[in-house]
Amino acid sequence: MAEARRQVELLKCRRLNVPVVRPCSVGDGIERVTKAQADRLIRLARNAQLEGRFSSFVPASGAASRLFTSLIQLSQHCRSQEGPVLKWLRGPYPFSRDCRLFFRGLPHMSLALPLDKVLHNRGVSLKRCLRSGDLLPVLDALLGESGLHLPRQPKALIPFHTMGKHEITAFDEHILESRALVDRKKRVTLHFTVPPDFRSEFQNRGNGWARQLRQEKGLDLRLTYSVQSPSSDTVALDNNNRLARQADGRTLFRPGGHGALLPNLEKTRGDIVFIKNIDNVPTALFQSFARRWRMVLAGRLIELQNQAGSLLEMLGDGAEAGFRKDPFRQGGPSKFDGAVTEAEQFILNELGLKPRRGSWPSRRAWVRSILTRPWRVCGMVPNKGEPGGGPFWVRGPYGPARQIVEASQLSPRQKGLLKRSTHFNPVDMVVGLRDATGKPHTLLRYCDRDQVILSHKHFDGREIWTLEHPGLWNGSMAGWNTVIMEIPHGVFHPVKTINDLLNPGHRRSGIVQ
Repeated sequence: MAEARRQVELLKCRRLNVPVVRPCSVGDGIERVTKAQADRLIRLARNAQLEGRFSSFVPASGAASRLFTSLIQLSQHCRSQEGPVLKWLRGPYPFSRDCRLFFRGLPHMSLALPLDKVLHNRGVSLKRCLRSGDLLPVLDALLGESGLHLPRQPKALIPFHTMGKHEITAFDEHILESRALVDRKKRVTLHFTVPPDFRSEFQNRGNGWARQLRQEKGLDLRLTYSVQSPSSDTVALDNNNRLARQADGRTLFRPGGHGALLPNLEKTRGDIVFIKNIDNVPTALFQSFARRWRMVLAGRLIELQNQAGSLLEMLGDGAEAGFRKDPFRQGGPSKFDGAVTEAEQFILNELGLKPRRGSWPSRRAWVRSILTRPWRVCGMVPNKGEPGGGPFWVRGPYGPARQIVEASQLSPRQKGLLKRSTHFNPVDMVVGLRDATGKPHTLLRYCDRDQVILSHKHFDGREIWTLEHPGLWNGSMAGWNTVIMEIPHGVFHPVKTINDLLNPGHRRSGIVQ
């Protein structure tokens, strides 16, 4: 009840904004590495990889419905109003252009393979439908309950690519891509968050890959799964600031967003963990380029962790890390003063946080509190106008600090900051989940619970205000030590609409002849 009351009060505020100072840019919060620096960081990462410190965490709970928005609108028009499909494709409707592009490009998409099978079983040819313009059977096979029913599927299980005559889903491609992270014992570790209704389907598909890779490559593929806890669902309010309710009078609860996955991430008990979106996975031809840059990110994280660990050891014992006994507690000598100064300079150089003034013991306590936080290194691509978030300097208790902020977290008067933003968040990062002694961090401790995301939506024809928990890489990691690195735009291959599968990183030629 206390949590529900807290959510209601946050929803009533309506205007919860992050105290953004300015966008990060190269030289002001964003690092740009040279080839020599990248090569050195990769070597550092390779050693950690062979030691078995790497794993991947992939949020794969999202539904595929948004991929097919235009096709769903086309189907609704075809059923509710008279006229052939071509009438709506040629008209000046919001969905017309996207749908025309889809049907032209469909032969080059991997989902043409299962679609052709469904149509064949119905005595229809996909090739003939596309040539004749008889597209309603194609829409029915794609969207209908008796067909592929793709909008109901998780995005992770949508065919993205092909391997020989077989379609490869986004889930499959993440498994295949992960082979590059194998350690010297030939182990590969991945964790997927999945929707409860499809967990068995993920597990069965994953078990098939585990058997195949063991037989063909001798790999020990370690796949684990979790679901978003129902206890993380959030309440909503109507326009009168009353709890939104379902038709039967029960309180409406909605999924709490990807920020609700913070406990899932912690429970993996990983060490160095790669995080990226389920849809950002290109064909094998494009994967090696992205892998190199992810190893650069990992090497930078390891470098920072090593430096922080050395400084903590120099600073002496503390309750957080278990090193030598604290001389300050006995009024001891100030032989650690130099270590405090060095740690302050490190924090200023790497995190942009200005040292606190005060006594040596208080300064030492401050640097220890910073150095014992979780670390993450986030890749950012040059901004080409994609919708979403990016890296910003945000006011905090110790001055401006780097955070990843979503566009939805900014007020109308802050929207101008987006236009000044030079880089975009592709969700491609490496995080460290263990402290200097190897003990797992308690991640909720570093979450800013007030950085929720508010949205104005519709439910059953009514306007409602909804709340999501602080985003997993936004407010949920607000208290982490964050380093931002520029990576090339060529590592970013998102699939936000089904037509994105026609982009070079996903496209194949002539699947349906």
